[in-house]
Amino acid sequence: MRTVLVSAAIAIALTAVHGAQTPAPAPAGLPTGDPARGKRLYEQTLRCYACHGFDAQSGSPRLVPMARTQAAFITYVRKPSSVAMPSFADAPMQDLADVYAYIRSLPTTAPSVDSVPILRDILQRRTGRN
Repeated sequence: MRTVLVSAAIAIALTAVHGAQTPAPAPAGLPTGDPARGKRLYEQTLRCYACHGFDAQSGSPRLVPMARTQAAFITYVRKPSSVAMPSFADAPMQDLADVYAYIRSLPTTAPSVDSVPILRDILQRRTGRN
């Protein structure tokens, strides 16, 4: 039973941080984003990093992997359903498209098991290696 739980915990952890992500094409009528400009907006102008982390994988909530379409992202950012999220209703659509492109450009590959201390420790205990 314990082996099953450890295996499940490892699988869940790796699945949560793994997955390839390819930017979806912008639907007609939406601007295409510039990831380099989006990074500057994310880090300096809009300061998204303050809540979501510089890699968008930390903080609350995680933005990577991005599950929303560009249209859904822009709609949400302009009128969020959470009081914890500030509204960017006045931000130009191009700025938000650029931020979306930046978030979509961030890697979502899983780190090696040896680089995640808790997973490394679990495996070492299970296999008896030090």
